[in-house]
Amino acid sequence: MSSSLTNIAASGLQAAQVALNTVGNNISNSAVTGYNRETTQLAEMLSGGVSGNGVSVTGVSRVYDSLIVTQLRSASTSAAASSAYYGQISQIDDMLASSDTDISSMMSKFFSSIQSLSSNASDSAARQTVIDSANSMVNQFKSADSYLQDMDNAVNQSLSSSADEINNYAQQIANLNSQIVRSGGGDASNAMLDQRDELVSELNGIVGVTATVQDNNSVNLTFANGLTLVQGSSAYKVQSVPSSADPSQTTLAYDRGTGTPVEIDPKTLTTGSVGGLLSFRSGALADARNALGQLALGMAGSFNAQHEQGVDLNGDAGEKFFDYSEPTVTPNSKNSTGGASLTATYSDTSQVKASDYSLKYAGGAWQVTRVSDGATVTATAGTDDDGNPTLNFDGLSVSVSGTPAENDKYTLNTVSNVINSLSVAITDPSKIAAGLDDADSGESDNRNAEALLALQTAKVVGGTAQVVNGVSQVTGGSTLSTAYATLVSKIGTETSNADVTSTAQANIVTQLTTQQQSASGVNLDEEYIDLSRYQEYYQANAQVLSTASTLFNSLLTAVAG
Repeated sequence: MSSSLTNIAASGLQAAQVALNTVGNNISNSAVTGYNRETTQLAEMLSGGVSGNGVSVTGVSRVYDSLIVTQLRSASTSAAASSAYYGQISQIDDMLASSDTDISSMMSKFFSSIQSLSSNASDSAARQTVIDSANSMVNQFKSADSYLQDMDNAVNQSLSSSADEINNYAQQIANLNSQIVRSGGGDASNAMLDQRDELVSELNGIVGVTATVQDNNSVNLTFANGLTLVQGSSAYKVQSVPSSADPSQTTLAYDRGTGTPVEIDPKTLTTGSVGGLLSFRSGALADARNALGQLALGMAGSFNAQHEQGVDLNGDAGEKFFDYSEPTVTPNSKNSTGGASLTATYSDTSQVKASDYSLKYAGGAWQVTRVSDGATVTATAGTDDDGNPTLNFDGLSVSVSGTPAENDKYTLNTVSNVINSLSVAITDPSKIAAGLDDADSGESDNRNAEALLALQTAKVVGGTAQVVNGVSQVTGGSTLSTAYATLVSKIGTETSNADVTSTAQANIVTQLTTQQQSASGVNLDEEYIDLSRYQEYYQANAQVLSTASTLFNSLLTAVAG
């Protein structure tokens, strides 16, 4: 009997020791991120008799709610995207709101100098002021555009860094999968499970992943609408590569182990910080750069057209006042070799839209899509001076030389390079064409200067060609000041909306984190209570063991006597 009682007491002491160790481990890891509270599982030992055989420790398990964790991961990756987007667009908003980059005031100063010139067309000082203020305005455009270009470059660098981080996390998770499977899923794997969950959460913040736990406790991860990133002990690679549509932009490619990366459609990467950056680049950043480029083009193009209608102080015909580059067309790197070559020019700068275009040759015809709104654009056919076919739309003329292959694609960058190439073409003040070429022309002729001044309030940005009474006219559009104000207002509104969205997403993450911690986190008050409870449990079993020892000694004494 004493032997049985001793075994029972010993099992209780062992169970109490394991329970105390578990509580102590909970307390020591209470500040560790990703740690899930553990509990000791006890069960009665099976017995063939009536008194029982004691207690056994069946395991130490994690307190883990997979439903809450799944919800938290989904909310967290969306919050990461919203935060990344807001962090970027707020910089554009700050830039446009800064007096150091106020393009509107510089345009006003430029036209004020034109007004002064119209009051005294022969004044050399007034003419020089026009050139100086034009250069200042151009520099202001360049400053803003350079800021946006730097942001574009920063997105490229961030995507490259993100690819490295994704690969690093994926490999660590695959390694832990292997270790967890080898451990047999026993108690020793709890720490590895916690570590793996934390790595999955970190990865999920970069690019949204879907986790599927297998029967052997390994986890498989997919992303970008089903691409396998981790499968068991295998991790697949993500690379940063130049976009096939626009080599100046970095995008992500996926390598399933073949050694040939396949470009990932950016539209499938919508969550995590990567999703936020891609959304920002294709949305707010592209819109801001194109809107500024459209504004600069509308100003420079209309000014050139009117300036060339006048004559300078020497009686010579006016030359272009501003220099800027034509649109660029980039063939997709996946196009067939030896296909068509496309070039583009501006046919009417007042009609040009603030958007790039996608051109695709399919079924023997060209398909033109405006990137900013996804609208299909109808192009009017024509020929250029060399007899090549042209596509004419939205103030643009695209010449096609050579023979395109089926499904060849091209990207037309309409205005994104205007500011980078923008400069004042005239350096000689006498070359400013303030007068008109007729009998009334002379040194003091200011009629063309007044026409140039009128451009300040003319709708020279983003108009649309329409046929009115049989005559093609440009209708709609905006003035220079209105176009800039629209950009500032649009970015301000989008920034405010992004702030609200980011805050709301963060609040959801906070709420779900609270729920997750309530279920799986360590509550020190509860642990203190368990510590006291298992201490008493240990002491009680020790007393049982002492009683068994006393009975055994009494038995020995009786036998000896």
